[in-house]
Amino acid sequence: MRLNTAFVAGSFCTPLETFLPQRNLCSRQTFSESGRKSIVAVIQQERTPRELNRVPRPGVPGHRFHNISPDDIEAIRIRHCRLETKELCDQVWKQITRDKARLADVAASLSTCNASKHQGGDLGWWWKEEIVPENVEEFGINDQLLAAALRSRPHTLERVQTKHGWHVFIVEEARHVLRTKHERTASRQNPNRKRGVGVNGEQVPRPLPHTYAVQTLGCQMNRSDSERMAGELNRLGYTETSDPFQASLLILNTCNIREHAESKVYSYVGRHVMRKRMYPNDVTLCVAGCVAQQEGEKMLRRIPELDLVFGPQYVNRLGDLLTDVERNGCQVAATDPTHIQEDISKPKRESSVSAWINVIYGCGENCSFCTVGNVVRSVEQSRSMESIRSEIEEAARDGYREIVLLGQNIDAYGRDMYPKRTFSQLLDFIHDIDGIERIRFTTSHPRYISQNLVDMCATLPRVMPFFHIPPQSGDNDVLKAMRRGYTVEAYEAVVKRIRKSIPDAAICGDMIVGFPGETEEQFQKSLELMDRVKFDVMNTAAYSPRPQTPAALMENQVPDAVKMDRLYRMNEVVKAHALERSLRYIGRTELVLVEHQNPKNARQVVGRTPTNRSVYFDGSIEELRGKIVSVEIEDAYPFSLKGRRPENPY
Repeated sequence: MRLNTAFVAGSFCTPLETFLPQRNLCSRQTFSESGRKSIVAVIQQERTPRELNRVPRPGVPGHRFHNISPDDIEAIRIRHCRLETKELCDQVWKQITRDKARLADVAASLSTCNASKHQGGDLGWWWKEEIVPENVEEFGINDQLLAAALRSRPHTLERVQTKHGWHVFIVEEARHVLRTKHERTASRQNPNRKRGVGVNGEQVPRPLPHTYAVQTLGCQMNRSDSERMAGELNRLGYTETSDPFQASLLILNTCNIREHAESKVYSYVGRHVMRKRMYPNDVTLCVAGCVAQQEGEKMLRRIPELDLVFGPQYVNRLGDLLTDVERNGCQVAATDPTHIQEDISKPKRESSVSAWINVIYGCGENCSFCTVGNVVRSVEQSRSMESIRSEIEEAARDGYREIVLLGQNIDAYGRDMYPKRTFSQLLDFIHDIDGIERIRFTTSHPRYISQNLVDMCATLPRVMPFFHIPPQSGDNDVLKAMRRGYTVEAYEAVVKRIRKSIPDAAICGDMIVGFPGETEEQFQKSLELMDRVKFDVMNTAAYSPRPQTPAALMENQVPDAVKMDRLYRMNEVVKAHALERSLRYIGRTELVLVEHQNPKNARQVVGRTPTNRSVYFDGSIEELRGKIVSVEIEDAYPFSLKGRRPENPY
């Protein structure tokens, strides 16, 4: 009846790896300081057929004789949750579609299907020819839904009512038919069929030669890395295209902070696999960033069409990595820990007003919930003050008015250097650069916010009064389990220190709810901390277990429903505090650095106050972009302000 669930290891992107070209899997390891001396370990991958009796293999050997039929699916893998009432079904549907719950977790706790509940609703693989009513009814599945699912793409959510109750289904994987070219009569019967057109008529555009697209997921560090990669590709003679499906070189820069990050990456890359198969010599597929660092060679094995997988520490060596791919004709995995090579390329920046400047790479904190310090950016490395100043001076010559200094723990800058340096020394060193009007920095660790740093920020007029200092929890026991290295009392002492020296400073934080073992009482302590601090901005998230982190293995994992309830209650407090902090601006005149046009109102521009509040007001972006103008604040919202320019604006 069902296909062997051992087939799960091969995703819908890679069921046919046996018949694809043999490729080498290369792992870049070390570089010397004197030059590029890579040690490449070549691992010949065994391409043996999987032991799967229920999935027949074509008899004709050789990948060049076969094509994928994207319009014809022969097997699907399904996960479902069977519920008693429509109301409960609707609630589950909403939670899953809004990414507030996982179907597997809901099925394990709520499903009335005993055949799949203990497997998180996993029904395994179903063969198309065996999906008939008398077979599927044995498992309480709707055969009409299965027929519809065969025409759907993977990760498609469906609801249906059967005699067994209400069902929520997801098609998690799909296996496409593999046919020899001689068997593809549909294409032969269509005299207008051309290369690059699917059998059902969809276009697979030929890539534009020597073009690139960089798609970015995640934080400001990733966006800064993407700017550097784009700058390096421009230097190499590539031209950027806004359409990733036309790019000959595609880079997906990834983030793995949230749960299901890996699945989203595999799903995204899967959309481009057909392009690679159709134009194997004209398309180069790359995955960068934190998911690439976490998955490494596993990602190359799962998606043979991928050419390059590399972690954040190799961003500045993109040109060398692409050379390896081109010259050696192999897959390259660059994920080994290494010191980051100084970047000599000019970034292609997103903004023309504000420039991101990396000052410290990596993180040495090893928080129990986070992959950054444990897996992906574990080597902490500060850039030299001279190098940072040189990049800022070049940004100033290019017309940038603001710089944002970036680091996972930026206030830990210099502790890895000899002789040691401090972040306050760096601020003093770069503060006098002509043309730069504003200096910001993110993110700060509470443990390294010293009185000396606060005094330096209060003294230097170009340093903006905005501090991003994540508390993560308001309970000491939870903070200890998180391995944060401070107490709630120490955190509040940092906030008081800042507000004593800079009374109008804005404090931004991050908070996690539902950390393993967190009780309602401990959650209430987080709300109490927020009431005492009154954060200007608070980024909230429900805890999600991440691979290779200690917290993922902890007992007493909090149920998703409890996490969602706490997250909702916390967000209500966040909005109330943010509005309270915004109201203090009404009637004041703020100096606003204008950045871009309001995308929803062409007559308005958007800028930011020194405390990083967005301000909307009437004006011409051609006239005001990059200027600091006075704006009288008239209305306040939780996370933005609205105002007008005074009659004498300058």
